[in-house]
Amino acid sequence: MSTQAIQQMVNFIKQEAKEKCEEIMIKAEEEFNQEKTRHVQEKRASIKKEMERKFKQVEIQRRIAFSNEVNAARLKVLQSRDEVVNQVKTVVMNELFKLGDANSAGYKDLCQKLILQGMYQLNEAVVVVRCRKSDVSIVQSAAGEASKAYKAAMGKECKVDVDKENLPAKDDPAAPCAGGVRLFTPDFAISCDNTLNGRMDVVLSQKMPEIKILLFGRSATRTHIDTDM
Repeated sequence: MSTQAIQQMVNFIKQEAKEKCEEIMIKAEEEFNQEKTRHVQEKRASIKKEMERKFKQVEIQRRIAFSNEVNAARLKVLQSRDEVVNQVKTVVMNELFKLGDANSAGYKDLCQKLILQGMYQLNEAVVVVRCRKSDVSIVQSAAGEASKAYKAAMGKECKVDVDKENLPAKDDPAAPCAGGVRLFTPDFAISCDNTLNGRMDVVLSQKMPEIKILLFGRSATRTHIDTDM
C-alpha cells in the first residue's frame, strides 16, 4: 500500500473520529440541557411549594392574631356592658334600701302583701317567716293582717310563725338584705324568697333583655364585629 493511500486512510479515520466526537458532544449537550431544565423545574416547583406553605402559615398566623384581637374587643365590650348593668343594679338596690326602711311609709303594707303572696304560693296550714331583726315587730303585725286576708280569700286559716333566725341586716357586708321576708314550710323543705333582693333578681332576670336593649340598643342581644378583611 502506497504512502498516499495510507495517508488517505488516516485522514478518513480522523474525519470519522471527529464527526463521531462532535456527535457525542452534541448528544451530551442535549442531555445536559434536558437534565438542567428538569432540575431547574423541580427546584422551581419545590421553591413554589415551600413559598405556598410559608404563605399559608403567615395567613393562618394573621387570622389567629386578628381573631384574638376580635375576641379581646368583644370581651372589652361585654365587660363594659356588665359594668353598666351592675351600675343599674346598684341604683335599684339603693332605691330598695329606701323602700325597705322600717320608718318609710308603706313598708308595713308591703310586708303584708309579700307575706300574703308567699302564703298563696306555699299553700300550707302553717308557714314560717324570716325577716331582718330590725323588722320583727313590723312583720309580726303584718303577718296577723296577712293571715286574716288569706282566710277571707281562701276560706281556711294559715298560721304565720316569725322565726327567731333573722335575715342579714341591710348593712351586712357579705349579703345585705334590703327588706322583705322569706317564707318556709314548717319542715323548711320548701321556701319562697320574697325579700326585696329576691324580687329584684326575679325582675332583672325576666327584664334583662329589654333592659339591655334600652341601654345598648338592639345589638345588645349579640356582640358583632366584622371579621372580613
